[in-house]
Amino acid sequence: MALNFDKYAQEGNFFLKSLAKSLGHPDETGRTGIVLRAVLHTLRDRITISESFNLISQLPMFLKAIYVDNWKYMEKPLSIKKVEDFTREVEKHQDQYGEYEFNWEKSTEDIVKTVINELGIYISKGEFEDIMAQLPKELEEMFRESISPH
Repeated sequence: MALNFDKYAQEGNFFLKSLAKSLGHPDETGRTGIVLRAVLHTLRDRITISESFNLISQLPMFLKAIYVDNWKYMEKPLSIKKVEDFTREVEKHQDQYGEYEFNWEKSTEDIVKTVINELGIYISKGEFEDIMAQLPKELEEMFRESISPH
């Protein structure tokens, strides 16, 4: 079976354009990609590796590639307990990936919520429930507020 990389690229570009539009910057797909990566990597570092594998199984190929990029095994997930800690970690990743001077005109928390909501087209409600079961109450509430029916 041959892989159709054009299909993956097309699907990825469509998703990024949709996310950029939802973030209020439809022409900023490059920066949107950095934000998406920062949110996915922060989430990845906060949940267990087994839960990451469950999540990856639901993602399309282009998101799997982003999710696993530079992934290093950690015995225990990062101890991120508060929304501020999660958003600070997202901002740290954004800086690390080269996006640190763009005015999104939204709080990082709102950006994270938008990304999580957009990911809901791929991630089942049950998987979100499993992820939220690993999070402290404050983070669980942020995720719950982010998810709208798709």
